[in-house]
Amino acid sequence: MYRTPNLEAKLELLMSLAGDDREGLPTRQLPPRLKHANDVGALRPLNLRPVRIGNAARTTLMRILMTNACSFNCHYCPMRRDRDMPRTLLKPAELVRIFLAAVARDWCTGLFITTGIPGRPVKVMDDLIEVLALLREHHNFAGYIHVKMIPGAQEAQIERLTSLATRVSLNLEAPCGDSLARIAPEKDLSRTLVSLERVRSRVNERRSEEREGRPRDALHPGGTAGMTMQFVVGATPDTDRTILGKMSQLYAGHGIHHTHFAAFRPIRDTPLENVRATPAVREQRLYQTDYLLRDYGFESHEVVFDADGNLPLAHDPKTAWALAHPEFFPLEVRTASREQLLRVPGIGPASARRIVVERSTTQARGLADLRAMGVVTTRAAGFLTLGGRPLQSVRWSEQLGFWRPDEEVGAYHLLYDVSPGTFR
Repeated sequence: MYRTPNLEAKLELLMSLAGDDREGLPTRQLPPRLKHANDVGALRPLNLRPVRIGNAARTTLMRILMTNACSFNCHYCPMRRDRDMPRTLLKPAELVRIFLAAVARDWCTGLFITTGIPGRPVKVMDDLIEVLALLREHHNFAGYIHVKMIPGAQEAQIERLTSLATRVSLNLEAPCGDSLARIAPEKDLSRTLVSLERVRSRVNERRSEEREGRPRDALHPGGTAGMTMQFVVGATPDTDRTILGKMSQLYAGHGIHHTHFAAFRPIRDTPLENVRATPAVREQRLYQTDYLLRDYGFESHEVVFDADGNLPLAHDPKTAWALAHPEFFPLEVRTASREQLLRVPGIGPASARRIVVERSTTQARGLADLRAMGVVTTRAAGFLTLGGRPLQSVRWSEQLGFWRPDEEVGAYHLLYDVSPGTFR
């Protein structure tokens, strides 16, 4: 009976496709640049990761790191130039062969490409473009391709790469140039923002053409899935208010789908290895706030910050807003608008829509009916009334702990070999 290989076996098989397959060799021989590909842990070339893309069903992306070699020396990065570690490099034709073999075996349906920057950024961009051109124009691959663009690309390269990609992302790392210079002295935020604007222009132009009736070209999608960008949180003194302010400013120009946040992790053998890790809950609070601004109708001036300009860690941002505005609560379920319901902790877009639709034909009688409509009643009940009757007397209760989420008492200083946010 045939058994599907486990993940490690799949990756091992795919990696072997990068080897020398000249006639007469009994087995594929990996070139020297790939001999230690598995010795670098999370920084090895291949990874398979299931993700949800838009409203589509769960999709499996193959994440490919073209190379973990880099000429930049960013203080927080596991691939920094001065770090002693095995280095690997996949050439464009090898990458394409590996990915198409995985697609043929139904192991993945889409591709995410990222890379270090060994030498000149222009040469690395040429390699990225070659990968996408081979897939799109030679092998007619019409599926999802997300590529992480590097700083320092030429305008013509940006235009070509964007035309071939479904989504393009850029790592901003920090919200202002001065703080970025402290952790990445060879990077220039202003140059990266110029690249972002060039990609954004192409994305907005293609979206406008499609709205006017131009058919979508699956082989040249023009980045119409929208851009993404990333901030490293906690590596610099930048507050959440500053990060979200920059994010909102960039969203205003359209073309950006969402933002990634990577909580700083001290990487072994880097200048920041003795800096405390950023609490993972801070990253979570930033993601939650991003959702409020994009999907829940919140404005940036409504976000609640603490005295230091950061998001409260003890409450999610919607709860923090609700507790800061008692004048809007309790809210009557049977008459509240969808927009009002979206302001209630524990009610999301789908459950708010369902409440509004179903209450015209059926009458909710209690918490069980609300739970059936997708409401997280343990969070929402204290903010609601049903027929004028409060659903819960306590508005919000917080579990007791030995210390608050923002305290570091007793926390062990763990060193990492790679940050979880490196390849988002």
